[in-house]
Amino acid sequence: MPYLQRIRLTSDSDLDDASTWRYKLPALGQYTAFELRIDSQRGNTRTLNTVCYTLADCITKIEMLAGGARALLSLTGTQLDAMNYWDFKRPNPRRYRQEDVTGNKLLLFLMGGRGLYDMSYGWDMAKLGETYLEYTYDLGENDTDYFEADQHNVALYGYRWMGTGISGFTGYLRSRQLAQWETSATSALKTLPVPVGNPVRRICVQAKDRGIGVGGTFSELEVRCNEGEYSPVIVKSMMEWCMSEAQEYTLHNEIGGIEYLIANTRMDLPYWWSYYEGATAWEYGLASATPRLLEYITPPARLCGNATTAGEATFSTRGYGFQKCLRIGFDHEYEGFDLLQTRGLGAVDLLVTEAHADYAAAMFVQDVVPY
Repeated sequence: MPYLQRIRLTSDSDLDDASTWRYKLPALGQYTAFELRIDSQRGNTRTLNTVCYTLADCITKIEMLAGGARALLSLTGTQLDAMNYWDFKRPNPRRYRQEDVTGNKLLLFLMGGRGLYDMSYGWDMAKLGETYLEYTYDLGENDTDYFEADQHNVALYGYRWMGTGISGFTGYLRSRQLAQWETSATSALKTLPVPVGNPVRRICVQAKDRGIGVGGTFSELEVRCNEGEYSPVIVKSMMEWCMSEAQEYTLHNEIGGIEYLIANTRMDLPYWWSYYEGATAWEYGLASATPRLLEYITPPARLCGNATTAGEATFSTRGYGFQKCLRIGFDHEYEGFDLLQTRGLGAVDLLVTEAHADYAAAMFVQDVVPY
């Protein structure tokens, strides 16, 4: 009978700063996912209050490339984090801390299937051919409030089907960023083509500016087929869409960490949500920097310590629109009955109505590619 084996493939330490780590993936085997574990430690105790760097923010791109060029997966760290949030219905495991020489860790999953135990979709390495994982990053080693030099380590694991009775994957889920741009004006309309031919599972947008959520970047989204013949999805309110998503998909929308508080200073918390439902904070360990002020609703959420004493505080936040991303999902039904079938369509476009000028934005898509 088949069973899923979690295999450690490799590990590496003391990665060079601002570089790309490359690894040749196995040539054989059927894997539902590859798990990349990243850890580093802070280079200094936090000094800046209006910027906040997490490990995901420092990942420029994670790619799986077949034949050295064909992108099976190509996303930024925050986009892959958001994809995993939708895959597992909860934020990925991580450690976030801002005091000198404290550990930070992040787990990211390069999913070829709908879940770790998917037997229909995944990475069939024999059919993909020579495939490389490329992890491109800039942890700002020894820059203020970034991470320490010589303390950047990775480990890679694979989830592989073993045993007898394995029928084989029929395809894989391909996730790629297809557009990145700067908004031009309030109410400006931008048309972004979505590739046709394969079933589309997710069409996603991301607000990329610090402290600006999806509602501050986009005012309306429309999926349009055949140049206006029909529109299967129109989003009028980003906030209501993100809030409804949590209920539709039963998402666990809570995440937290340990923040360092400068005395009597409002400190930005990580920019994890577009909209905040709530937040809590309290002293960490023996710290006496009692949190006395929380600000949230829309990003940036802020936490302030007491008037005289600096120190650490534990915090937790709940919200909607993780990593400031919004998903238009054709993925409610596990068997794929609600996939957006594009094979018979001449064109599929995402029409974006911009909410403001000069904000960074991105669009990424997941489709189903048959073997």
